[in-house]
Amino acid sequence: MRKTMLCAAAAVAVTMMSAGFAAAQTAAAQTATAKPAATKAPADPAKVRAEVDQAIEALRKDARAGKADILGKTMQLDATQAATFWPLYKQYQAEAQLLGDERLGIIQDLADHFDSLDDAKAKALLDRQMALEGKKLALQMKYKDEMLKALPAKTVARFFQVDSRLNKLVELTVASEIPLIY
Repeated sequence: MRKTMLCAAAAVAVTMMSAGFAAAQTAAAQTATAKPAATKAPADPAKVRAEVDQAIEALRKDARAGKADILGKTMQLDATQAATFWPLYKQYQAEAQLLGDERLGIIQDLADHFDSLDDAKAKALLDRQMALEGKKLALQMKYKDEMLKALPAKTVARFFQVDSRLNKLVELTVASEIPLIY
């Protein structure tokens, strides 16, 4: 049961980290309200994993569209700024998605080892998570510099403000779905 909850948390995490808080809240609600199947034979883990991966990718696609919609409404870009911003944003988002994949891997690794987690594995997961945080910061710094070459500082600041708010909501929701390690 705990592994199922962690896998569901991973699905929510990937959805949210990929782009959209609203889409991930919907996914979390659907996961929370899903009823367990009546006494069925255990599912093939490879098939279940493939189905989860397919569902995650569908949620990610919807979530990316949702985040772009939020940004479109909050950025208030003129035509020239939009022509500069959106290609940079798409590049940023593609790289951020790779980091989301890495985060999912960490969550899935935790799920796979949760019941047998020892100090060595906990340290390895912690090291991976800290390294990932460094990569996220490096990505933000890279795109801050790129955006500042072509956009006003206030516009770039607004983007990172909105992005930060959405990411913090995501992190809080994801963290609340992952049980504490004891």
